[in-house]
Amino acid sequence: MTQKNWLVPVILLLCVASQASGQACNYDISGYIKDHQQKPVIHAAVRISNGPATYTDTAGYYHLGGLCAGNYTINCSVDSFMIAQKTFVLNSNITLNFTPFEPSTDLKEVVVSGTRVHELSTLHAVELDNKQLFQTTGRSLGESLKNIPGINTIQTGPGISKPVIHGLHSNRVLILNNGIRQEGQQWGSEHAPEIDPFIAGSMTIIEGAASLRYGSDAIAGVILLNPPALIDERLKGEVNLVGASNGRMGAVSGLLNGAGDKKWEGFQWRVQGTLKRAGNFKTANYYLNNSGIDERDFSGTMGYHREHFGLYGYYSSYHTKMGIFDGSHVGNLNDLYAAFARTKPITPSYFSYKINRSYQEVTHDLLKLNSYYNFNNNGRAEIVFARQSDLRNEYDVDLPYSSDPAVLNAPQVSFKIKTHTLDLTYHTPERNHFSGTYGVSGITQGNVFRGIRYLVPNFRNYGSGVFAIEKYTRNKWTLEGGLRYDYRWLKVYRRNDNSLTVYTQTHTYNNLTAAVGATWQATPELSISGNSGTAWRAPSVSELYIRGIHLSAASYEIGDSTLQAERSINNSISFKYNGQKLFVQLNFYDNEINNYIYAKPSLTGITLVSGTYPVFQYTQANVRLRGLDAEVNYHVLPALAIISKAAIVRGYNKSIHDYLVFMPADKFDNSVKFGLPDHGHFKQSYVSLQYVYTAKQTRVPPNSDYVAPPPGYGLLNYSMGTDLHLHNNPLNISLSIENLTNVAYRDYLNRFRYYADDLGINFILRTKLTF
Repeated sequence: MTQKNWLVPVILLLCVASQASGQACNYDISGYIKDHQQKPVIHAAVRISNGPATYTDTAGYYHLGGLCAGNYTINCSVDSFMIAQKTFVLNSNITLNFTPFEPSTDLKEVVVSGTRVHELSTLHAVELDNKQLFQTTGRSLGESLKNIPGINTIQTGPGISKPVIHGLHSNRVLILNNGIRQEGQQWGSEHAPEIDPFIAGSMTIIEGAASLRYGSDAIAGVILLNPPALIDERLKGEVNLVGASNGRMGAVSGLLNGAGDKKWEGFQWRVQGTLKRAGNFKTANYYLNNSGIDERDFSGTMGYHREHFGLYGYYSSYHTKMGIFDGSHVGNLNDLYAAFARTKPITPSYFSYKINRSYQEVTHDLLKLNSYYNFNNNGRAEIVFARQSDLRNEYDVDLPYSSDPAVLNAPQVSFKIKTHTLDLTYHTPERNHFSGTYGVSGITQGNVFRGIRYLVPNFRNYGSGVFAIEKYTRNKWTLEGGLRYDYRWLKVYRRNDNSLTVYTQTHTYNNLTAAVGATWQATPELSISGNSGTAWRAPSVSELYIRGIHLSAASYEIGDSTLQAERSINNSISFKYNGQKLFVQLNFYDNEINNYIYAKPSLTGITLVSGTYPVFQYTQANVRLRGLDAEVNYHVLPALAIISKAAIVRGYNKSIHDYLVFMPADKFDNSVKFGLPDHGHFKQSYVSLQYVYTAKQTRVPPNSDYVAPPPGYGLLNYSMGTDLHLHNNPLNISLSIENLTNVAYRDYLNRFRYYADDLGINFILRTKLTF
């Protein structure tokens, strides 16, 4: 079918939607949000699923108008953390009042999923609720966030991606899985977060220096994956099914949760599991041989709560096997540069689910135990212990010279890191408009390296921190600030090249983190926030001592043991207008980082027995990152919305007085979304057409990379969806077509752009049944 023919069904559906947009949509929802002392909750965000949003005024009052009849979910949140939620049917003007933090007596379906803000609210934050996350099911964590302004992904082929916030990634972006810092082998672009996105009931992205609450390293921001709140019902569950044409990917994820009866009052539980499989992915013109994925995940939660205290346990296991594209493996230097120059790799092009060498296999286990106690003065104390184990094995296509099956089947690179963390936190009661959070934390970490090839040394890592955050809220103003001190101790165990002697080397780091911010709620619709903070990050073991072949990145990397800690000074200001028809959000930021660490292409290749690889050397520079994130959502009609987003990053290397390599190119995202009228069992139906343009990255130093940045490209995406109610059980259905016109392109942040194109057209069918 030609590209023009692909557009025919899209245009027809859009025409149908425009015909339907003339329905009468004049219903109103209004009410108050007040706490248990009947004090108004000021500046709480009230959002309708797939619809408009507003904020409560000084009296705690909100109003949403111009709504069509249908089924809706209303979410109430404070500083991007949800405090209440309700699903309802709208067929007349209604009043809905909320009391945060516990279900009210008249709204039995209100679900509590958070109790306290854990980070500075003056930082720019974006929250994805359960409905929005459904549109990304089947994707990796990095891919799930790509549509948020300011968020990009750095990739190594089609299966490995990780989030990039304002040009920064890896250890500068903290990921919290159920409140626990994700600790694994994630220091490089080829080490994706070991997390199953299906576990998240909501996801919050905090952009900016967010190190106060969660420790050093969060120079770029924090990503919070919050599981759904445990329920008090006897039994409830959901099943997700996802199928995609590209890679012939299939995924199934199921969840069951419930609570005890009167005899077991206060007891809650949840189990969840995911299976995912994909074969060779396809570009616009050819298959990427040996690029399949095989993933199996499981998690379980048990909890017991009473009026003043609660005890909870959580366990998750993540396991994945990912093939490494054959075209990234070459034999000699001439072949390497020939592979860079080809427009099409010479590897076989066919579909298969089989994953051959080279591949990587990762297993990540997390155990979390936590407890809280609510004091009579409304203060709250929490203690959280966590243990993580991360095992990564990488298998090369070139086998060692041996006839021993054990040697032949062993990985070339194997490292296992174990992490233990303990956090104590106290939330003060609100008095005289002040509230605060204080805490201490500790971490121990050990890495054991095994394998035929050296990559990183064994090490022990200890750290501790103490912090204080205070917040003042009165009338239209919110003021807050905080201070944190962290100490890091690192000891590595290295072996001499020419002997079996082991020697050690110790590094210590300590520094302060500080931030201040303010938010002015100028009107119920308009708010202005500013934040200024300083944060730091100690170099990782990989940056200090790596020396060898990174199979999954098809590169040879060299560390530098003299690297110093990074220091960031980050300033940001954001504007948000949230009216009935118009939503506008602008975020400006300026981030100065001294001793910024990055892997610099050496522009030479290294030839070993196993092949030839491009070389990257870790180095430091003083840099400045500035940029703008923008989003505009305008409802031309109640059922017709135009959405525009833009993300611009400028990275400058002050040490060489030129631009910084590996910065995201300018990205512009424009879409049109039509809401269809409810018809019979079909509710909240919609069709959407999206065009995403990524410009060519022209701001790079000359001769700074093995391959020049690729041309810019534009992708046309289409989606449609509806909600069905089968015997009172919601069934969500979504059909998406990505890269609708099957464009052949390469992305600057994809390491495998050296060898092959990015993915071609992809049909994705998503379903979720809640029962």
